[in-house]
Amino acid sequence: MITSSSDILKWANSRNIAVGAFNVYNFEGVKAVVEGAEQEGVPVIIQLHPASLERGSKPLIAMALEAARLSTVSISVHLDHIDRIESISEGINAGITSFMPDGSGYDYKENVEFTRLCAEEIISIGGFVEGELGRLSGTEDSVTISDYKALLTDPVLVDDYVIKTKINALAICIGNVHGKYESEPKLDFPRLYKIRETTQLPLVMHGASGLSDEMILQCVLAGISKFNVNTELRQAYISGISEAVNRDITDLLSIMNLCVDKMREIVVVKIRQYSLRHNL
Repeated sequence: MITSSSDILKWANSRNIAVGAFNVYNFEGVKAVVEGAEQEGVPVIIQLHPASLERGSKPLIAMALEAARLSTVSISVHLDHIDRIESISEGINAGITSFMPDGSGYDYKENVEFTRLCAEEIISIGGFVEGELGRLSGTEDSVTISDYKALLTDPVLVDDYVIKTKINALAICIGNVHGKYESEPKLDFPRLYKIRETTQLPLVMHGASGLSDEMILQCVLAGISKFNVNTELRQAYISGISEAVNRDITDLLSIMNLCVDKMREIVVVKIRQYSLRHNL
């Protein structure tokens, strides 16, 4: 059943766990996320990146929304990393009510203004707004941010940012990076605790791929309510294609099903991580 991102995060907070938000780019991705969520019986968020909309546009959004409606568990559809105000109207017109305006590439004042303007339009339709304070290093969808430009979230600015932008959730940077970690991940947990003390908004972590179970658990216990998953799903899809080639599988449906299986396995693993089931 389709629901709001706000309700899903409230559900997670009431259980002191986190939910997975999975980036998808095609039918196989949507199917894998829904099947994984139904298998585990927990809500999830289907995420679309603006770059994927350039390829799939409205049909991809429509497919994700319909899959959410038909699901036996609660699912929301979220438009991630928006860097153009125009994308808000485009998303709303296509049926989306959950957005992440990404002003992290600007300085603080510009970030506040961009996020505030986007939030006004989203809030006017009763939608959900995720903002980002700080800037992650790494690569996502061909957009690379050099390490020297990466900015950790400043706890001192959190309250001002939340009040001025009127966001519903806050994406933070405590040493997490987009894409693959090139060295052992080092997260600034004291910073996370200070952020949690400053705001009771749901906290979001981008760049969680590759973090150990122990780090994930510590993040959840410190207040992270939503983890974004992109890199590992894409790797699973490519793994499915590679296996099909190696096994000389030429039937298209068989290849698609193999890719779905690989991605669904990742979805299930992540759901269990975020709900602390890996410690049971």
